[in-house]
Amino acid sequence: MRQQQPLLSLLGIVSGLVLANPVEAAQLQFWRFDPQQNRLEFTTDAGVQPRAQLLSNPTRIVVDLPGTTLGQPMVNQAVTGTVRAIRIGQFDAQTTRLVIELAPGYTVDPDQVVVQGQTSQQWVVQLPTPQAVTGPSQTANRVEAEPVAGAATQVEEIRTTPDGFFIRTTGASPDLRVDHSSETQVVLQLSDAAVTAAFAAQTPPLNAFGVSAWEIQPLTLDGKPALQIALTVPANSAADWRATVSNGSGIVILPPRDLVIATTPSSNVEPPPSAQPPPIDPPSIAVQPPQPQPTLPTTPRVPEPNPVIPQQLVTVAIDPGHGGRDPGAIGIGGLREKDVVSSIAYEVAEILEQSGVRVILTRADDREIDLDPRVQIAERAGANLFVSIHANAISLERPDVNGLETYYYQTGNRLAQVIHQSILRALNMPDRGVRQARFYVIRNTSMPAVLVETGFVTGAQDAQNFNNPAWRQQMSQAIAAGIMQYVQQEL
Repeated sequence: MRQQQPLLSLLGIVSGLVLANPVEAAQLQFWRFDPQQNRLEFTTDAGVQPRAQLLSNPTRIVVDLPGTTLGQPMVNQAVTGTVRAIRIGQFDAQTTRLVIELAPGYTVDPDQVVVQGQTSQQWVVQLPTPQAVTGPSQTANRVEAEPVAGAATQVEEIRTTPDGFFIRTTGASPDLRVDHSSETQVVLQLSDAAVTAAFAAQTPPLNAFGVSAWEIQPLTLDGKPALQIALTVPANSAADWRATVSNGSGIVILPPRDLVIATTPSSNVEPPPSAQPPPIDPPSIAVQPPQPQPTLPTTPRVPEPNPVIPQQLVTVAIDPGHGGRDPGAIGIGGLREKDVVSSIAYEVAEILEQSGVRVILTRADDREIDLDPRVQIAERAGANLFVSIHANAISLERPDVNGLETYYYQTGNRLAQVIHQSILRALNMPDRGVRQARFYVIRNTSMPAVLVETGFVTGAQDAQNFNNPAWRQQMSQAIAAGIMQYVQQEL
């Protein structure tokens, strides 16, 4: 990003100087927000790795500084124009939080927010020009439907969750159809459905996950009342949104996995220390609060075979997708992605350990872990490879869609190809190809990284396979064999 020259005059610039007693953690020393350029600058006395996200209600850009203290009471500085306020406070004992709150009725595209490191201690948060929230029509972000007696499914509310949205329903399980034909809208159609009186009076959640408008309108399908729910989403992302029926009690709507604000170090300086594999000596500054270091579940161990490679020479991070409150995709018969991938991933880890590989699991039980901690677990362990294991999904109306997909971002192309071909040799399943993508966990790891979509929980054949322990074991063996082949050839 081209850096702007400092203004000669500080008129109109909100700024603050933080003075604090020395402590072991890094300290926020200086910050300044320039409303004319929509830019926040801040400096710490030691290297940090910010984490940023766009939150709603109210719309705000949140920048967390792990391993950093503020050393003074919370700052709340009013700003005029499209930015309402800047707030800085101690989020927890080891995290300072900076918040840029936008004025009511404005939002920004998270893909255009740039968090740039001039050095590991000097950072800039550059906002695009905030845009007034406008919908595609006069019905935007309103419930235009009315209650209809006798409809089999009743829509009661739309709720924002940590991972997307949940449409809560009562009555019959929703009969859902999803249309991704538009580049900017995800359209859901619910047959034999209507809204409750309470929901008709509500306003759907705005600006969360980049959704700028909701349109909820009545339809008639096959002579019965129906609903059309349209989400206006960031341009060119509609095809990557997922909507599935969740155990008959509602609809889960998930945005693309990497719909976050990325933080990127400056190209002409050394990356912040936390972005590198951990040094041999302990770091001289505090870093993120220690994350859980999962280990393999306690299971009866079989005798160790002769290692294929020298013991502990290679470290592989295995990342079972989702977990805890996040079930991932929901498929045929209520099949949950997290259950499928946990079974496969744990066995992959076991096979690799028996072959002399040091394995790091990002989770070894049914817990919810955000994306960035998964990356940091691999980075701190000095992993040589990162393999994230998932299961795919599409509309339940498309049980004909089945097959294997493997993704990489940059350095993982060869690893993806080897694992993908190993699976296809071992299992008779459709080949949907190796593709490049920007999923967070493979985009933010420094080692070769891949994401394996082992099949579709919504696919008739794949769902049947996922429910077969012998098939899951074959999948685990094939993934492990691909990893071992890559290790022997490339490392």
